[in-house]
Amino acid sequence: MRHTVVTSFLCILLTSQAVLSTEETKEKEKLPKCEHVDPYENLEEWLALKTPAERKCNHTSVREELDENEIKKSEWGIKSFAFDALSSEKLGPLRNVGKQAHKLCEEEKYDASFSTSVVVIHHNEALSTILRMINGLIEFTPKSLLKEIVLYEDASEEEHVLTKHLEKFAKLKGLEDKLIIHRSEYRQGLIRAKVHASRLATGEVIVFMDSHCEVSERWLEPLLQPIKEDPKSIALPVVDLINPVSFDYSSSMVAKSGFDWGLTFKWIYLPWEYFETPENNVKPFNSPAMPGGLLAMKREFFIELGEYDMGMEIWGSENIELSLKAWLCGGRVVVAPCSRVGHVFRMRRPYTSKPGMDTALYNAVRVAKTWLGAYEKNFFAAKPRGLKIVFGDISESIKVRDRLKCKDMKWFIENVYPELEPKVHDEL
Repeated sequence: MRHTVVTSFLCILLTSQAVLSTEETKEKEKLPKCEHVDPYENLEEWLALKTPAERKCNHTSVREELDENEIKKSEWGIKSFAFDALSSEKLGPLRNVGKQAHKLCEEEKYDASFSTSVVVIHHNEALSTILRMINGLIEFTPKSLLKEIVLYEDASEEEHVLTKHLEKFAKLKGLEDKLIIHRSEYRQGLIRAKVHASRLATGEVIVFMDSHCEVSERWLEPLLQPIKEDPKSIALPVVDLINPVSFDYSSSMVAKSGFDWGLTFKWIYLPWEYFETPENNVKPFNSPAMPGGLLAMKREFFIELGEYDMGMEIWGSENIELSLKAWLCGGRVVVAPCSRVGHVFRMRRPYTSKPGMDTALYNAVRVAKTWLGAYEKNFFAAKPRGLKIVFGDISESIKVRDRLKCKDMKWFIENVYPELEPKVHDEL
C-alpha cells in the first residue's frame, strides 16, 4: 500500500507541475519551502499564518525538499482525501483569489438582499480546506447577506472527526453565532445529510456548497439577483478549478450542464461566438441541469419541491433529480457567469459507498421511474442493469409531482433540452 501511495503521489505531482506555466514553476522553485504548521495540533498558530506570497515561500510539495513528517502528511492526505493535505495546510487559513469573473462583471449592479444560509456537508474532510473555505466566506461575503454557515458532519471516521476543531475555531474567531455546527452519529449519505442540514438553516436563500471550495470576490451577489427576478430559480456559479496537488487556483470555461439518457452528467460548452456579444459575458443563461455541489435557491422553493428524494442512497443523480423538478414544476436553472467559486477536483472519490450497492445507478432508476414517463425506456436502453434494480418506494416523489402539477418530459425536451433527443432523418 505504501509503495502504491508513494508512486501515485509522484505521478500526480509530476503531472501537476507539468500543467503549471514555465515561468510560474521557475518562480516557485526559487522560493524556500513554507514552514509547516499542523492545524490539528496547533490551530491558533495555523490561523495566524500569512499567505505564502506574504511569507515568500513555496507551499507546494516538492518531494526532494520534504522531511519525513511532511512526506507522511502528504501521503496521508492523498490516501484520505485524494488531495495533498500538506500543500493545503502550508497554503494557510485564507487567500484572496481575486476577481475571477469577466471584467464587465465589475460594472454590474445588484440589489437582491436575501438573508443567506450556506449549507456545507462534510464527511472525512481535511481541516485546512474547510477552515479556509469558512474564512473566505466570512471575508468575501457581505455581512448583510450572510446569515449563517451550517456545517453538518456526516459521521466522519474517527481520525477525521472535525466537530471539536470547528467548535474551537468558532470560539477563537468569535463566530459562535454565525456557525451552526452539527454532527450525525451515523452515516446519512450526502443526499439525506443535505436535507437534514437544510432544515437547520433559517436564511431566505440556501447555498449548498461542497466542503473543499474557495469563493472569489463578489461571488454571492450575482447568484441572488436571478432569484430576485424569479423566486423559483436555482442559480449556479461558474465552478473554477483548484489543483488537488499544488492547490493553485485557475479559472474554468463558462459552461452549462446537461445529461444523457443514462442520466450521466456532462458539461455543455458554449460556442465562442456567444461571448462576442458583450452582455452574454455577464447575463445569466438557462441550463438543463446542474453539477449539484454548488447552487443557490430560495429555501421555501426547495421545500416546495420536496427537498431531495430521501429514498436516495449516499450519492449520485440528486443533481439531475433537482434539475428536473425545478424545470418541470414551475422553476428554472440558470448559470450566473459573474459568480465564481473554486472547487478542489480530487484525484478520485475517496468515500466508501453502501456495501453491495451501486448507489448512483439505484438513485438514477428512482429518477427515471418518477420523472421520465414514456421516456424511461431510453434510460433502460442506456443502463440495462437498471432493470434489475429494486428501487424502493417512490410514492413521496410521485406526490410532489402530482401536487405541483408538473409538466412531462416531452415538454422538457421541447422547451429546455432539445439536444437530448436528436432529430432522426428518415432514410431515402
